[in-house]
Amino acid sequence: MHNRFDFIPTKSVLLFLAFLFVTSSCLADSPSVPDAQKTPGDILTTDASVICVPGYTKTVRNVPQAVKKQVYRIYGITSRKRGEYEIDHLISLELGGSNSIRNLWPESYITQPLNAHVKDKLENKLHELICSGQLPVQQAQQEIAQDWIAAYQKYVKPLKDGAQPLVTEKPNTTNDQPLVTSPESGSSTNQPDKAGNCPTSSPIKGSKNGIYHGPGDPNYDRTHAKGCFATSGAAQAAGFRAPKR
Repeated sequence: MHNRFDFIPTKSVLLFLAFLFVTSSCLADSPSVPDAQKTPGDILTTDASVICVPGYTKTVRNVPQAVKKQVYRIYGITSRKRGEYEIDHLISLELGGSNSIRNLWPESYITQPLNAHVKDKLENKLHELICSGQLPVQQAQQEIAQDWIAAYQKYVKPLKDGAQPLVTEKPNTTNDQPLVTSPESGSSTNQPDKAGNCPTSSPIKGSKNGIYHGPGDPNYDRTHAKGCFATSGAAQAAGFRAPKR
């Protein structure tokens, strides 16, 4: 027989405790910075004239639900609440980032003091600086990929009380070794050489006139490439159009 002062957990109490445990576990696994090995960053373009066109990000945003699920699996997140995360671009689209899985990670909306809303402010500030000619695109891409929190404090404002997350490793990139897109993204993997020629891995030439030309095009050989792309779709996503026939 139980004393009337004994505590016997009811079903509702047990469910509440289980909820707290799962919630706290999820929050503990919410990374403030991405894993450098899983998400090193990836770019689609370094052309400011492309990314500064109003509405540009709508033309290139394309992350299927299946890819988002894969990102969650890669980061070991098996349980989440509605509105807890977003699959974020480490180098945002408005800074020339790509939709490659190498540039995606699950970022929490609710962790404090660092979350997706805080990073959004940095992305908007960097985009503003790029489009006003105050910051080179590649520098912005490198800084946000290497340490977005340090970039936030540099370009936006210091964190309150000097709050800092535990950063164990940074992406293997330096300012003299610019990020390039991966072949799986279908976008530019190389810059043209001094003569304006493109490598065989990215044969589509984007011209200074905003037109792309592929091998076999009558104007291909005489086109001095401004950018090189693996596919015509990638060239279109970067703002180039097909030649008129």
